[in-house]
Amino acid sequence: MNLLVNSFFLCFQIAALTAAIWYWQAYKKTTERYFLWFLIYVVIHEIVGLCYGYFADGLNDIVYNIFTLVSFLFYFFWFHKIIRKRKFLIPLLLSIFLVFFVYDLFDKDLFYYLYLNPIIAGAFCILTLTISYFVELLNTNTITSFASSQKFWIVTGLFSFYIGLIPLLIFHSYLDYGGNFYAIVITVLNAVLYGCIFKSFLCLEKKKK
Repeated sequence: MNLLVNSFFLCFQIAALTAAIWYWQAYKKTTERYFLWFLIYVVIHEIVGLCYGYFADGLNDIVYNIFTLVSFLFYFFWFHKIIRKRKFLIPLLLSIFLVFFVYDLFDKDLFYYLYLNPIIAGAFCILTLTISYFVELLNTNTITSFASSQKFWIVTGLFSFYIGLIPLLIFHSYLDYGGNFYAIVITVLNAVLYGCIFKSFLCLEKKKK
């Protein structure tokens, strides 16, 4: 992954983390409190990835393979906390993701190959959970509060990110992996994801006051 692109990622992630810290008092007793610790991990991971990639001539696949495992496990955990119906989907989808991760773990070198199979499988799993959340939300009496819902913005960010990432990964063999087009698309997707997470914390402005 291009170091310049990763630097852009880090800017988005730091902005989201800053907002998470600033509004901590307003959401520390909600299910979104876990995002503070996750974003701390994300920023540390990105810094480690940048440093590792710099000293290893860009060969930082192991860092992102670990991130794939940790990030998807976190998202499964969080959706387990916020989804009230169809909870049976979570262990089922988690099992599917882990099967693909273990398959790549035995099939590819952890240090020199990016594990695309679990990323693609995990993306489909998270999309399924986001849709399940939206359906559940539409069947409640909170429809008018979408714009001020922290959960809504986070789920929207995840949905937008993975709906754009899936075709990028599926057709990666036809694209210049790491080239300008790939870099632009992945940067935009990350901007949308962390922008939505950032926006989710801005929804807490009134609560903070």
